[in-house]
Amino acid sequence: MTGDFSETRIDAVAEEFNREGWVHLPGVLTPEEVAELHAGIERLRCDPTAGLMHHGEDWSFVRLFERERIFRDMLVREPMISLGEALVGPNCHLIADGAVYNPPGQAISGWHVDDGVYFPLPDEIPCHDPRVKMPNMIVNFQMMLTDVPAVEYGPTQVVPRSHYAGRAPDTQEDPTFEGQGPVSILCRAGDLYLQHSQIWHRGAPNTSERRRCLYQFAYGDRRIAQRFYPFLNYRVPDHVLDGADERLLRLFGKHPKGAYG
Repeated sequence: MTGDFSETRIDAVAEEFNREGWVHLPGVLTPEEVAELHAGIERLRCDPTAGLMHHGEDWSFVRLFERERIFRDMLVREPMISLGEALVGPNCHLIADGAVYNPPGQAISGWHVDDGVYFPLPDEIPCHDPRVKMPNMIVNFQMMLTDVPAVEYGPTQVVPRSHYAGRAPDTQEDPTFEGQGPVSILCRAGDLYLQHSQIWHRGAPNTSERRRCLYQFAYGDRRIAQRFYPFLNYRVPDHVLDGADERLLRLFGKHPKGAYG
């Protein structure tokens, strides 16, 4: 791990994230990790038998933790896991993991919030009070595996502080929240950025001549259901749990009894 991620630094990142709804942390992954993760996603793209393509697309994938050990172990790599526990809580678990490896002309380019608006407001209330911390029910951890130095390469775009909006994006053209428009998260391979599931965001259209490779997973509050398709009958494979410590087992859903069960 590169950079200073002491307890003081994690507290500072959490403060910025809670206020802005996103944060960019350069150079978190090593070049060796970037190369191994990228190669694993390329192997997955070229394997039509894997069964991990999202909606049958060859550029969006789910449940990478089943595929190769590096993806499983990345779930408890520092500073991601400590940031997740600081932001979501010590009993957080994995909601989902996956990758977006979109070629030119492909992107999730519509402005949206993930999973719907959790705390909707009526029209007469313009936004949530910023003096109250917005709950971090789901936090997305995004690790860029290719350089995205300009908008043409399809960066993630966010509207800062819009997790306080209490509503979906106001337009698909150029959404603004309290006078602030979209920000492009320009990255180098190995950078990490976090985004609140309720912030207005999208992947800008990839108009370059190469694929954009993004590895991502989401930690969620214990109260949020995990999203491992096909849901009802899904069982974490034995090879994924082999050698897992208690922290990793918790991420996969091993919780003590509590309310409702």
